Amino acid sequence: MSRVSVKIVGASGQGINSIGEILAKALKRSGYFVFGYREYPSLIKGGHASYQLDIASHKITSSKKIVDAVVSLDHHGLSIHLDEINDGGYLIHDMSEWDFGEEEKKKIEAKNIKVILLPTDEIIKELNAPYVVQNVLFTGLLWSAFNQDVSKLKEVVKERFASKPKLIDLNMNCIDKGYEFKSEEEIEIKLPDANKDCSDAMLITGNQAIGLGAVHAGVRMFASYPMTPASSILTYLAEIQNKTGMVIKQAEDEITASQMASASYFMGTRAMTGTSGGGFDLMTETLSMVGIIESPMVFVLAQRPGPATGMPTWTAQGDLLLAVHSGHGEFPRCVMSVSDAEDGFKLTAEAHNIAERFQIPVILLTDKHTAESLFTSEKFDQKSYEIDRGQLVDERDLSEMKAEDRFMITDDGVSPRWVPGQAAPGYNATSYENLPDGTITEDSVPAKEMFDKRMRKMKALKDSLPEPELYGANREPRSADRNEELDILIIGWGSTKNVLVDVLRDLSRQSNKLSSTERQSTSGEVASRLGSSRGSSLEESKIGYLHYSHLWPLKTEKLLELSSKAKKVVIVEGNNQSQLGMLIKQETGLSIEDKILKYDGRPFFYEEILERILNYKF
Repeated sequence: MSRVSVKIVGASGQGINSIGEILAKALKRSGYFVFGYREYPSLIKGGHASYQLDIASHKITSSKKIVDAVVSLDHHGLSIHLDEINDGGYLIHDMSEWDFGEEEKKKIEAKNIKVILLPTDEIIKELNAPYVVQNVLFTGLLWSAFNQDVSKLKEVVKERFASKPKLIDLNMNCIDKGYEFKSEEEIEIKLPDANKDCSDAMLITGNQAIGLGAVHAGVRMFASYPMTPASSILTYLAEIQNKTGMVIKQAEDEITASQMASASYFMGTRAMTGTSGGGFDLMTETLSMVGIIESPMVFVLAQRPGPATGMPTWTAQGDLLLAVHSGHGEFPRCVMSVSDAEDGFKLTAEAHNIAERFQIPVILLTDKHTAESLFTSEKFDQKSYEIDRGQLVDERDLSEMKAEDRFMITDDGVSPRWVPGQAAPGYNATSYENLPDGTITEDSVPAKEMFDKRMRKMKALKDSLPEPELYGANREPRSADRNEELDILIIGWGSTKNVLVDVLRDLSRQSNKLSSTERQSTSGEVASRLGSSRGSSLEESKIGYLHYSHLWPLKTEKLLELSSKAKKVVIVEGNNQSQLGMLIKQETGLSIEDKILKYDGRPFFYEEILERILNYKF
């Protein structure tokens, strides 16, 4: 058994996230890797939402479309999710008066779905408890179905309610009632073997990791205006503000937030802002200004489907070209993209080093799927990172500076930098074209010289960036032989990495013995082909995934070497136009015709990628 998937569904405000988060923490402590994925409408209460947990004995970073159990806290989930339940799976609910329609009954019978009624109304009356404990009863029931030690679950719930001690006894009673519930049909959701290696791992979302990466990088000021899916960076940093001493400011709008953060950076304080599509549009004038005054700045752009308001609580990879081309005029910038929690921590810190080293804006992309998903992550490396402030002049050398040194023309385009208030000559920093001392100019010769000087940073920046990383059978990147010939070279960026490395890992290790659970959770055609793949060329095929974290300027040497020898080149993106594919064609002339694209607001699910790979001829 590779993994188990459980989906909790209900209305926003019913506590479905609490069930998922409590179970995730208890499962991790019991020796399981989990991945948590949320879907919800842009409503505070009501609508239909879900929290899915995928559980395994090895690291996983993706969700399956077909699950082993659906737990429904409202009537909508009883019909909406029937097609998502495995053959022989469970539908657990508390709608005692619900009657399934004829078509629903046929589906339930055909798939042998076990329908379990948990009488929450009766139990709540018996406990003389408020109805809000409904979710705790379901939590206890699921823990029993997992056949796990109830003390582990109680420990987590006690911690969650530590600030409300009067509620602890009630919640313990609810857990007992759910755990001890016996239905007419036995409920058993068999988990894979536990793995003690994950006991020291963290449970962390992508946005929490970005927040910790900012702390680790020495960021002292974060200004933002709430906009999903970037909002939780603001809330998380505000929650730990008393521990970090970071200044957190919720501005009145995105223009103000970007101005406050960029001004703080200009004054010498590492700062950052975060937003999403329409909010980033409002920040682009600041972005352009940062480009001409050659001041460092980091913008986090959390993607969601557009255009306009689009689907605010869903995911997309539609803003890559926006990040590369936003802001009027031409100026150097770096665009990077987070894929998981480790990336969130590492790349956020790296973004600030790049911003200061080259005195440019850095745009750090994430998306709703990465930002809000829950990852089981190893503890972050806090020792290898060193803060690099680039050409920031040492206090001892300030007296030697002249005003014209600030924007002096250099071979790599990077000039000495000092900040207002230091004991050094003053210089002008305006949004106008300027001479080396910042004085405004509109003369053609110095204007071109300064323009060329700034753009030379792009070559220095590109030379400093790493090539994309190649993944194969293992989750860790591997080196590529220049003469390596792959059957399939898959190219992607951002959150697409998570599902691709999961699928490649399973294909390489289990192509000859995929579990019955996995066969049931794919379409019949794919299941059949998985069964017949024994001894086939699938086992001998070489599939590599080339992952881009640093997207602009675009490094292409490894891509061109691998693609020239690969039998098939495929690009996977969460947008309509294959925006990375467009950049690759722009920079190299290489046109990637085989595309796997998705732009319905949902991430790539495990089965979708598995099926597409199995459809290729080897």
